[in-house]
Amino acid sequence: MAVIDFLRSRREQNLAELIEYLEIPSISTLGIGVEEAAGHLAGLMDVAGIEAQILPTEGISLVYGEVKGPPDAPTMLIYGHYDVQPADISEGWNSEPFEPQVRDGRLYARGSGDNKGQHFAQIKAVEAYHQTNMKVPINLKFLIEGEEEMGSPSLRKFIQSNKELLTADIACSSDGSLHPSGRPTLSLGCRGLLYIELVSHGVGKDLHSGSYGGAAPNPFWRLMEAVQCLRDGEGRVRVPGFYESVLPVGEADQDALEGIPDPETELQAVIGEGVSQIPELPAFYKKVLTQPNLNICGFQGGYSNDGMKTILPGSARAKLDFRLVVEQDPDKLFDDVCSFLKAEGFDDIEVRKMATFDASKTPADNPYVQKVIQAVAGYGDEPVIYPNFGGSVPDSMFTRDLGLPSVWFPLANADSNAHAPDENIDVEIFHRGCEIAATLMGGLA
Repeated sequence: MAVIDFLRSRREQNLAELIEYLEIPSISTLGIGVEEAAGHLAGLMDVAGIEAQILPTEGISLVYGEVKGPPDAPTMLIYGHYDVQPADISEGWNSEPFEPQVRDGRLYARGSGDNKGQHFAQIKAVEAYHQTNMKVPINLKFLIEGEEEMGSPSLRKFIQSNKELLTADIACSSDGSLHPSGRPTLSLGCRGLLYIELVSHGVGKDLHSGSYGGAAPNPFWRLMEAVQCLRDGEGRVRVPGFYESVLPVGEADQDALEGIPDPETELQAVIGEGVSQIPELPAFYKKVLTQPNLNICGFQGGYSNDGMKTILPGSARAKLDFRLVVEQDPDKLFDDVCSFLKAEGFDDIEVRKMATFDASKTPADNPYVQKVIQAVAGYGDEPVIYPNFGGSVPDSMFTRDLGLPSVWFPLANADSNAHAPDENIDVEIFHRGCEIAATLMGGLA
């Protein structure tokens, strides 16, 4: 296939262009580099033959692009995000996070796997069609936002206000990671999210623990009691109504779960010996893909650096996330959590809503989904089908707001260290991702 041959002939140049893109920090939560990254991305898309424009939102601008295929061809909407997580070498990186390095076949840089490297691969697939004088066989629409790492606060309103612009037959986006075996991976939805912060207010300033400890209140004790009351002894969430809309795993999802290879392989690749700390290993995928849960992300307050400091904290915070399944409403859950804590006597604890995502699902028997599965399988390996992501992505904006079937096909390695030090993308997987993206465009036609 001429397109694949072209991509293989341009591997060195494509990698160099990705490195240049990764050198731009684009940290949305800090407001660093996002305008420069959006402009750079729009330029990359224009060169690839994608009509690109930077469109405003209520927050950070997004980059929109179109490719017109045959008039009667289906239209695929591709989502991605050019913003990245904060990163500093002091966090444990072996090289500067925004000075990309290739070491032992991997490209290390913030954003390499999440998500610049993945949507860049799709852009290169389009370029390959144009450079080989082959018309792209389908219509394409690119929607690359700059706020995903801060919860996509402006995306839903933009989508709801631009439904005609975003009309398509299927949303097919790349985020997440491949199965550790390297087999292509497809996910048909995601869990939802409610991220909250609990704040326990003490006297408002740190005090000497010897002079005030035992008399002045320590907000950490109160905060820990509030967090603890959210779960029972078996780990189940105590908020009334939390499990009411959780349905049993359906037959199609159960078949998909049984088709996923042994989870131990994936976990060994990502966390190594830590896999021994995970109980009920055979139920791993069922738990993280089909069941809700409550997680403590971290505590803040007082002193936690090296050495010692004898203080009584002036305030304390806990950050928590609820992962939710379809039909669980994150906004309703937030109200329920607030009411529950008050009923339990914690009306002094402030509850802040940080971010929400709705859970989302696409039926595996949708005709366009089946075309995607067949196209990816045609590349060589049978794909691993996940009923949905364990994490949360803005999938419901496509399935609910736009009424589209939605498939996610990640193009990064399982141990890419997204959101962590030494984030990376396997160079061979990146190049193969360009080829899979091109194959998918052909197969969907």
